[in-house]
Amino acid sequence: MKFSIYVASFFLLSSLQVFAEKTPEELSSTCLGCHGVVSYNNIYPTYKVPKLGNQHKDYIVSALKAYRSGERLHPTMRAHAVNLSDVEISKIADYFSSFKLSEQKIQSSDIKMIDEANSCVGCHGADGNSMIPSFPKIAGQYEDYLYQALKSYQNGQRTNAIMSGIANTLNEKQMKKLSKYFSSNIGLGKINQGRVALKK
Repeated sequence: MKFSIYVASFFLLSSLQVFAEKTPEELSSTCLGCHGVVSYNNIYPTYKVPKLGNQHKDYIVSALKAYRSGERLHPTMRAHAVNLSDVEISKIADYFSSFKLSEQKIQSSDIKMIDEANSCVGCHGADGNSMIPSFPKIAGQYEDYLYQALKSYQNGQRTNAIMSGIANTLNEKQMKKLSKYFSSNIGLGKINQGRVALKK
């Protein structure tokens, strides 16, 4: 009996060790089924799955933990994140944040910022390329995804005191204008064959 328990424990620990030793690439392979496909759409509501290439690691970690806990409501993301450990989440975030733009021509001083973006600058930067790791880069993100995110903060599907407060001051026209503005700047990209693809 003791021998059987020992053998079972040995194989269980071995399996856990193999799982824990998965590389960032292996752990992220499932994510690429959606986030690695250019212009891939969420089914309902319909909007493009967000770009993650060149995103801050800290932000990806916090987003995955929010999906894991149910703080962010999205059934597919919840299903993928719920069984991830903190270590696995960190590895996935390492993978996506490691893809930097080779030629990132961003000149924030030359950006013609719209009035609606004034409340966004403190966290996201004038062009959407946040320099603060805990705040996401939104420059170059899909326009319809940005709009959907703002709507989610407005209707309570996403809970963040700062974003909810800002979103609740915006009307439909302003949200669409902000989404178009930040999506038109250079920043994020899709992971495509081991590189960041800027094509929208």
